[in-house]
Amino acid sequence: MATNKGNPVNVFGATLTRRQLVKAGGALLVGFGVVEAGVPKKSIKTSGSKNTLDATLPGSWIEIHPDNTILIRTGKSDFGQSTTFTAYRQIVAEELSVPFEAITTVVMGDTDRTPDGSGAFDFLGRGTPNIRKAAAYTYQALLDVASKRLGVPKSELAVKDGVVSGGGKKISYGDLVKGQQLKLTIPVTGSLTSIMGLTVTGEPPMKPVSEYTIIGKPYRNSVTTSKVTAREKWATDVRLPGMLHARMVHPKTLGSTLVSVGELDKTRFPNAQVVVKGSLVGVVAPTEWEAIRAAQQVAASTKWTEWKGLPGNANLYSYLRESSDWKTTPVAKSDKTRGDVAPALAGAAKKLSATYEFPFMKHAPIGPTMALADAHPDGTVHIYTHNQNPQALRGEIAQMLGASQEQIVVRTFSGPGHYGRSNGGNAGAEDEAVILSKAVGRPVRVQWMRPEDFQWSTQSPAAFSDIQIGLDANGKMIAYQVDHYMPAGQDDRPVGALLAGLPTMAAPNEKGEFVSSTVNELSDPWVYDGVPVLAERGHGTYQLGQKASPLAIGMRDHSMRTPGQYQQNYPRELAISEAAAMAGVDAIQFRIDHASEERVIGVLKAVREASGWETRSSPHSNAMATGDTPVRGRGVSMMFRSGTYWASVCEVAVTPSTGVIAVEKYTIAVDPGIVVNPMQLKRQVEGGAVMGISHALLEEAAFDESGITASDWRTYPILKMADIPEIKVVLLHRPEVGAYGGGSEAANALAAPAIAAALFDATGKIARRLPLKPAYVQGLLKA
Repeated sequence: MATNKGNPVNVFGATLTRRQLVKAGGALLVGFGVVEAGVPKKSIKTSGSKNTLDATLPGSWIEIHPDNTILIRTGKSDFGQSTTFTAYRQIVAEELSVPFEAITTVVMGDTDRTPDGSGAFDFLGRGTPNIRKAAAYTYQALLDVASKRLGVPKSELAVKDGVVSGGGKKISYGDLVKGQQLKLTIPVTGSLTSIMGLTVTGEPPMKPVSEYTIIGKPYRNSVTTSKVTAREKWATDVRLPGMLHARMVHPKTLGSTLVSVGELDKTRFPNAQVVVKGSLVGVVAPTEWEAIRAAQQVAASTKWTEWKGLPGNANLYSYLRESSDWKTTPVAKSDKTRGDVAPALAGAAKKLSATYEFPFMKHAPIGPTMALADAHPDGTVHIYTHNQNPQALRGEIAQMLGASQEQIVVRTFSGPGHYGRSNGGNAGAEDEAVILSKAVGRPVRVQWMRPEDFQWSTQSPAAFSDIQIGLDANGKMIAYQVDHYMPAGQDDRPVGALLAGLPTMAAPNEKGEFVSSTVNELSDPWVYDGVPVLAERGHGTYQLGQKASPLAIGMRDHSMRTPGQYQQNYPRELAISEAAAMAGVDAIQFRIDHASEERVIGVLKAVREASGWETRSSPHSNAMATGDTPVRGRGVSMMFRSGTYWASVCEVAVTPSTGVIAVEKYTIAVDPGIVVNPMQLKRQVEGGAVMGISHALLEEAAFDESGITASDWRTYPILKMADIPEIKVVLLHRPEVGAYGGGSEAANALAAPAIAAALFDATGKIARRLPLKPAYVQGLLKA
């Protein structure tokens, strides 16, 4: 039986209480008190559910055990970034002043075992992630307890390697918590199942950067070994007793509704079963191969309505410009807009006016989406999958079923990354698995096939931008104007629910908030402060075919690595390179001349030096647009994203007669402020660089009037290993910034404008549309 041994202690906004236990073996367990925005403290709610970590219960965030080992929990699933297994452990170890190795367990993603939700993005929280504040609160609580235990003022205590010392006495964290249960209640705000989840509030003192001993070191990713040696359990490996396999029979087009379902041949597939709900059709069977063959047989005689509600790939940009509704959605304007752009452009000595076009692109995971669902008779549902935002998925499934969120449990496992496709909750198969499981009363594993993963998944939205730049007689930019046009960029409606006619959130619209809006926000921060007159506008509209489709589906868009900013940075940076050429000035120096921020200039100078850049204007004096001999060029781009400054240089070889572009070297300079783990950051940047080259040269989700026409890696090619260039990453560690910038995104977006500028440098021809496929480049060079 426990007895009360003291009143609650305020720890910089958190609350610490302590109970003495009769038996030894206590642990410090850190929980949260949820304080929603605008709600008084007395209204703090607790769930009391076995399927949600109660925000006021112990163990929801950090556990310090008597043996000095530590467990941490985070709602952010690892998607190959390694941040949860390296940077998060380093940050917690640093704030607690314990060895990195003391953090032996990381629990992530699972909705019943982690506290805060949010997705596999923005891991470093623009400088202060939840895990850092949680650790900082915990450290202060430990000092308070140690002060009482040792009889030494808190201000006189010091901690090293998890041992508190002062006044000639010392005690380890493990001994400090032994025999006690300490409950630390930390204030948070937000909604657990929203895309951003909960956010830790308050301002606990955090360790000064000058005292860092762990952050900045290249610790290895602890999960790599289990993956390489095939010991890691992947989502596709999960099996449950009595589980059935399923394949879907999706509609013929993105607007087709079901007319009649093909009859299942029970003589060939005696154990298979067809499930129909609305226009959702699935086939389940005890074995995967039987499910595949039975679904193919049923699909062959299933009848759908015809639908042709899309403009087709060849008409994409003319349709966007001439037929899309750009008036209903409010126009977004940059907060840096200044001056009167029209007279400034009219009085310019030289003027650039150009349109830049950006295609639909697929997230294209190497493995198609899959999920295993187990719907129980009591209404609870367990989902096993590979997902970026399990708590958001939980909320979507609850809405679809009309159930309480407490009835939904999502467990997440390793799998093929899909770069944003499920950051709002679902990747495609999860809701379908739930629907089928409820229908048959057994666990059902849904695995999409490659063609339907291309056809029925979301894609990164297409866009176009109109840019005008005015130069004075000295070649300085005096005015810059851009109008960005892009359909809604994030549709989180589960596709199975839409087909089945079940409840979902609304489609993106002009009245929606945050990611559910059609507003095209300005996502690419302006970095060229030397330009006196600036006008940036974002125009948004509905998704292609969304309103015309009887299913309300059409071309469902979704954020993909560097979302929105990619569509806006590519035209800006290519246009800046064109303006530099028009001014007869070196492209890097031109950028430096128009910047005032020290970190912008610093990252540009760093990439110039690291790449061996030759200062001169473009195109090269040897530029050639004809012939069989490769010609070479270089281009530059830069970006500011999530507290990090980026600059890249791409060096290419172009064969004019074929239009083939080969990227030979890619140099990237990165200034994130504090570099938490240089080894892992370098690896993240390299991965993003490869993805960006693939985007720039190859990737485009082609479609006809009815849907996506890509169905495999031949019709949607990606970069091959043999085409990966030399990649050089330069990390600029700037601890004086005092914050951690994001390091996984941006690297992919930098490649396109730099490669397009390099093509211009090599040939004297400018390409303003992606991707830079050989046929397009060849035609451009011949024009």
